[in-house]
Amino acid sequence: MILHKLAPAVLLAVCATGALAQAPLPGLRVEPATGSSILFVHNAAGQPPLTAFLVELVHYPGSYYQLWDDDITTQPIAPDAEKRISISNMTVGAVPNYVKLTAAIYADGTTAGVPEKISELVARRKFLLETTRELIVRVDKPGAATDLKQWADSLPALTRATQNVQEAINQSAAKTLVAETAAQMDKHSVADVLTALRASEAALIASKPAL
Repeated sequence: MILHKLAPAVLLAVCATGALAQAPLPGLRVEPATGSSILFVHNAAGQPPLTAFLVELVHYPGSYYQLWDDDITTQPIAPDAEKRISISNMTVGAVPNYVKLTAAIYADGTTAGVPEKISELVARRKFLLETTRELIVRVDKPGAATDLKQWADSLPALTRATQNVQEAINQSAAKTLVAETAAQMDKHSVADVLTALRASEAALIASKPAL
């Protein structure tokens, strides 16, 4: 994250962007590994940097998996580059035919994939901006580290039952961001954490499609 990661209007913005320019989905390769799985996401040559994507198990009976990756505040995948992602879920590597990259956002605002999933990605990013702004307010207060840990604990993780519920998607993303910020406060000064948060805020504000 940091120091080194809904509305009908959002859906309309995504649809409008898609209508202007349809981009191809990034490539996805899945491999099993000892006690884990490895995802390889490839951004095709000639495409803008890839800033966000969703990988999930689709129509696989009895199991659930989603990977939400939004690199707008860290390192997008450059054209003709590949990102290697090691995950602890072994099922993903065992059933690669069920593993799909269902949505993607590029740096220029073009999108690819299932419209509903693109909308979820954009709405999730918008909520991360709101959460980042709230973190900027909270980290400079006394007892901030404890406050953030309690906040993170209060937010629910995403489950199979809620994987397509926008509020749950947003809260799960916020849970990770708040917990990571709390961990950074144990290692760095408040000033450094604030600087990183403000840089993330600026990147999110400047991201496309517009939030």
